[in-house]
Amino acid sequence: MPGYNEEPLGSIEDLLSYLSAIESTVEGEVSKIADSIDAVTDRISASLRSAIGESTWFPDLKPPPSAPAPIIARPMGYLEASRDWVSRHRAVTAAVVCFIGTGAYMIWRQRRANRAKRRARRAKNGQRTEVVILAGPPSAPLTRSLSLDLERRGFIVYIPVSSLWEERLIQAESKADIHPLHLDITSPSSVTSTVRKFTAVLDPSDPPRYPRRLASLIILPQTPAPPQVASITDLSADFWSGAFTTHLLSPFTLLQALLPLLQSHKASILFLTPTNTTSLSPPMHGLENMVAGGMNNYISTLRKELTSSEGTKVVQLKLGAFDDGSDRDAMKMAVALRHDTRTSSEAISPPVTEQREVRGSPLRELHLELFDAIVGKREGVVYVGRGSRMYDYLGKVVPEGLVGWMLGLRKKREEAKKKENEDGKVPSAQGSPGWESVEPMSSEEST
Repeated sequence: MPGYNEEPLGSIEDLLSYLSAIESTVEGEVSKIADSIDAVTDRISASLRSAIGESTWFPDLKPPPSAPAPIIARPMGYLEASRDWVSRHRAVTAAVVCFIGTGAYMIWRQRRANRAKRRARRAKNGQRTEVVILAGPPSAPLTRSLSLDLERRGFIVYIPVSSLWEERLIQAESKADIHPLHLDITSPSSVTSTVRKFTAVLDPSDPPRYPRRLASLIILPQTPAPPQVASITDLSADFWSGAFTTHLLSPFTLLQALLPLLQSHKASILFLTPTNTTSLSPPMHGLENMVAGGMNNYISTLRKELTSSEGTKVVQLKLGAFDDGSDRDAMKMAVALRHDTRTSSEAISPPVTEQREVRGSPLRELHLELFDAIVGKREGVVYVGRGSRMYDYLGKVVPEGLVGWMLGLRKKREEAKKKENEDGKVPSAQGSPGWESVEPMSSEEST
């Protein structure tokens, strides 16, 4: 063994030194042997890997890739599902948001306008100075309802009358600011005298009283009653002449007499015309259709002639269906459709097998729109009441043949109901189909 000394050991220190030398020598030799073994092993493994990698017959020992773990989708909540649907349908979402937003804004604006209190202007000492002329039949419920509402809102209301009975009818209301206005359209001198006296009432000579202002002329054309629902061949010449005088000549004459006064006060001219029935021009309503057509043409011509007159506006309020029995177009239409199966005398008395309740708009909407038209917030044509705009649109756009076909379907349904009636006796409707049950509103509802 290298470094071996055969001489005897002299002491213990020499023995320990000798053993330490042997230990270091053994460690060095073992390390060299281990390094040699590692080098040989590396060469053998490299040779084996090279041989196996270059061979074509040896199977591939590489393990196949493991399958990915299945992804379990967590169910989405309502909020996440809604967000996902919105992200996939952006165009539809934008259209829906615009539609809902516009509708909500219009409803909010309408409710805000309805909540606003509408009152006529007064003098500094509280006296009433705004005057309106309500030209309608004094006995009509609509005339009474509008006059009471306008009086509550601070107007001085004058209703033209032509007889003592109509004057007493107005005085029976016991309202200090609702007055009759005597006007006989058959006498030109009487009309001139009445207008002169009415002008003096507007401009009083008494110092304590403030001058009054004529705010508006409101014309309510009379709606033909059920006895006038008949075929054109059943109406005589005298009947047509009287109808022309009552429904057209009277309001035209009144307007012609008051037109200079209206222009001097820059007052508005309001026409209230029913729309639902006359828009379709149904059969058996020749008089009503004639009155509506003549009134519409007259209003259009008057509006064009007064365009140069500053402050004088012509506004037409087309009325639809209102609650409290203010409209019975369904009943009158049924009468017209039955005429071809009945005699003319039976057609004049409207038989109805089954009356369906006609739901309309609250009468308060008419009161509000009328006030806005008086104070100048409305112009042109204003649609008030359920069905007024739709019926007017159908009458202008829908072909006449399609309207007749729709009326034919209604006729078949009415005939089927007639056959189901065993007695064959049907109660006839009484009274006017226009405004027979319109009641005045309370002060809380009219604000």
